[in-house]
Amino acid sequence: MNLKKDIKDIRRFKEILLVFFEEGLGYYLAKTKFKRHLPFMKRFLVHKHINNKEVQAYKLRRAFERLGPTFVKLGQLLSLRPDLVPKEFSKEFEKLQDEVQPFSYSGSKKIVEEELKKPIDKIFKSFDKKPIASASIAQVHKAVLKNGKVIAVKVQRPNIKETIDADLDILFFIAKELEKHFPKLRNYRPLDVVKEFALWTRREIDFEIEARNAIRLKEELKTDSKVDVPKVYSDLSSKKVLIMDFVSGVRIDDYKFLKKAHINRRNLALTYFNSVLEQALLYGFFHADPHPGNILVKKNGRMIYIDFGIMGEVRPQDMKKVVKFISTIPDKDPIKSFNIILSLAREVKTNDISEFREKCIQVMEDVYFHSIGEVSFGHALYEIISEGAKYGVIFDANHVMLAKAVYQAEGLGYQLDPSFKVAEGFKIFTDKFLKEQYSAGKIINKVKDTFWKNKDLLLELPDHIVRIIRKLEQEDKPQQLDTQKLEEIEHELVDQQHKRSVGFAFLVLFLASIFLLYIEGHTTLFGFPLSVILISVTGLLFLYFIFSHRKNRGVD
Repeated sequence: MNLKKDIKDIRRFKEILLVFFEEGLGYYLAKTKFKRHLPFMKRFLVHKHINNKEVQAYKLRRAFERLGPTFVKLGQLLSLRPDLVPKEFSKEFEKLQDEVQPFSYSGSKKIVEEELKKPIDKIFKSFDKKPIASASIAQVHKAVLKNGKVIAVKVQRPNIKETIDADLDILFFIAKELEKHFPKLRNYRPLDVVKEFALWTRREIDFEIEARNAIRLKEELKTDSKVDVPKVYSDLSSKKVLIMDFVSGVRIDDYKFLKKAHINRRNLALTYFNSVLEQALLYGFFHADPHPGNILVKKNGRMIYIDFGIMGEVRPQDMKKVVKFISTIPDKDPIKSFNIILSLAREVKTNDISEFREKCIQVMEDVYFHSIGEVSFGHALYEIISEGAKYGVIFDANHVMLAKAVYQAEGLGYQLDPSFKVAEGFKIFTDKFLKEQYSAGKIINKVKDTFWKNKDLLLELPDHIVRIIRKLEQEDKPQQLDTQKLEEIEHELVDQQHKRSVGFAFLVLFLASIFLLYIEGHTTLFGFPLSVILISVTGLLFLYFIFSHRKNRGVD
């Protein structure tokens, strides 16, 4: 191991090792060559392996807190990803607090002026020197624009990017060594964890990305009177400075405030729960870290999202699968639920999923038949996804974060109102989903899209039909086939007494087929999409119509 070649900041590397050692994780250091980089006297101490995962998680969380911003962020990301670490760890990492001592006003002033290219007094009417919030990545100051608008100014910590880059360099090195020396850890893919963490963190420290996220989410919620996002001032924002409207609200779990403001906690719980579902499953873009600290409530009861560094996306086809999963909950059919969940897997690394199937069905049965109270959708998904990695079933990061977000929303829903009903939340959501997705306008747009995608085929369809008729005539009476005969056939078809009923049947079947094409994946018969079956029936009816005509003409 050439440390100087692999690690740029050796002093920071040794600091990290020492903290891990002091928090009781020396066993893992002793199994690698890391031990030689500890202080001399500590190299000879023997540490026993800690078998209890909860204790391991506690000690690692303590170490992360001591090591600062990069490691706090790593722990927070892992708290959202039960597929990457054992659930004992993800649960413990939820306790990580992203509150640190603020940096100086002079530091904030310097960054704001450098980023916005103007003296601070030329931009703001006033700028509070003391921040109203301070976290590992940035701190927030209250300020007033020249036009009198009260805003919040999020300023990135000085040199935080360089600090994170140095720590990521060390984390990559540690992950490689852990995979090399601890085969059991390979199931949790330490190197992949660091790679994903690096991607998310580098996006989070780019405030221009966060600004775009906030703008996009605000646009999604523009018709929602109960939920909102602060306005972003893009012209006054940059990679290190983000300016938004100031929101005078409190955390959603400030129960004293809710009581004093006479805010109905039951309604708030339903609003919060359904907001998570609607973002992900109606719009495909959702706040992936909706913990109480990122959700404010105003005196009028309106809920405001803040902090848009971690967002998730769901593809349209996957949105429908998740909704289909929700629709199976009343059926209490674990096998059906499992099949839908498996269809969402990004990768299945094994040919034998019997153990995973058995585990999932057990979880679903526990939820459906043994849980006290309502069906726990979030718990079921959370448990299944967290188990997936053990059996080589890998889910997309966005799906994992959605499961975690719903799980969080469900838990907070019960905290806000012990009588909170998950089933009621699902009912509200599915009603809106059907209204939004299967409205006449949506279907018409889908028909238009389908037409333009297949316009060449559709435009050629009449010629294909004519060729079919001609071929049929040639097979029976080739000597009589001519243009005049085809015109006679056409004339008789038009003059059939039952033309209206048959035409109506064609129309109904065609529209039904188009509608089912839109919701394909939801409706099947004997394992085949119902849209395909209806199209086939329409075609057979059409052929029957032709043959009936030919029979009446005495062509047989």
